[in-house]
Amino acid sequence: MVQSRVEDLSPVVKKVSVELTPDRVEDALERAFSTVSRTVKLKGYRQGHVPRRLVERYFGDDVKKDVAQKLVSGSIQEALAEHKLDPVAPPRVENGAVEAGQPFKYTATVEVRPRVEPKDYLGLTVPKVEAEVTDAQVEERIEELRKQQAMFVPVTDRDVVEAGDYASVDYQGFVEGAPLRGAKREGVLLEVAPGSLLENKAEGLLGARVGETRELAAGFPSDYAVPELRGKEARFQVAIKGIKRREVPALDDAFVQDLGGDAKTLAELREKLKGEMAQQKKERAEGDQREKLLEALVAKNPVEAPPALVERNVDAMLQGMLEGFVRRGIDPRQLGLNLERMRDELRQRALLEVKGYLLLEAIAEKEQLVATEDDLDKHFAKLSAELGQPAEKIKAAFRRQDSLESLGARLRQDKALAFLLSKANFATGEG
Repeated sequence: MVQSRVEDLSPVVKKVSVELTPDRVEDALERAFSTVSRTVKLKGYRQGHVPRRLVERYFGDDVKKDVAQKLVSGSIQEALAEHKLDPVAPPRVENGAVEAGQPFKYTATVEVRPRVEPKDYLGLTVPKVEAEVTDAQVEERIEELRKQQAMFVPVTDRDVVEAGDYASVDYQGFVEGAPLRGAKREGVLLEVAPGSLLENKAEGLLGARVGETRELAAGFPSDYAVPELRGKEARFQVAIKGIKRREVPALDDAFVQDLGGDAKTLAELREKLKGEMAQQKKERAEGDQREKLLEALVAKNPVEAPPALVERNVDAMLQGMLEGFVRRGIDPRQLGLNLERMRDELRQRALLEVKGYLLLEAIAEKEQLVATEDDLDKHFAKLSAELGQPAEKIKAAFRRQDSLESLGARLRQDKALAFLLSKANFATGEG
């Protein structure tokens, strides 16, 4: 027999107090001690013939801890079902003591979804998506590509560093007189231009000669990724080994062909870039629009978000950022990232996302929006085109991972979002 009661700690956190009767405790203890008696070995006794009193003396504490865990796992679902609680994360349990002839009591802190009754969600004001790309923006992007294709050519007609040069140097950094870990490098190119040596710029090398060594200072910003270096000044011993200049390729069809893409002429490159930039701008604008819509929705419908869902969302965001570094060929472990600080910075956005999702789910239910088989097929067809794999193979992977239900929930939220956008008021001049 399970007796339980629920105390509201907040709209999303419940405290469940559970009590099991002495006879249920006694049955569990009897089964546990009998199992141990059959398997334990003690000097002077054959296996399976150790007296119960000795089993209790030598193994009693461990058996009671194990019984407590089993009593919890065997009863917590009964208590949750009785009170119609659907946890969003595993309950946090505080076990009581197991004693023969006594009831077993424990408490569980449970996070649940709040009851959401959405209102005032029609006619929200959101920025209008503008995806137009100007010719000037396309030309700016082409100039960036030219700079990326630039060659560094040795300067041989002089040995004095001039503005705009790139100095090939070896350097070592020091902080408070001690060598700075990871700041001893060889063959680094520093642009002789205003800026910090931390950004590979070194105006302080202007007028230096090849073979000369100069000392340059660089201050670490107050928000630097390595906490112990924030606000400190480093001194760098910089030895100049050579001078190079940057030669940017001519803007012609040969430059386009050297890029190695589908475009073979300048005209084709401009057209391709304009389309890609318009799509990127549209996606960024839609992301901003979505965030503004969620902000407006949450402002009209204050809800409390279960902390576990927020932290889970923070985990997903952080994982996505780290995977992004890896895709770009960067090892995140070498960046000295302060992960806890990054989590703190992501938490507010994660909180908005969770509140938004809760409201979108409630709106989908209220407006009877569902994710159909056709919606799922379209989603898998899109993934198939992106990943270059058969749609059925991708769908089978989702099915194996029991992810079809969560995908359906996400598509249903997308439908709710599209519904809100169809009823929104669009502000001009943004996006």
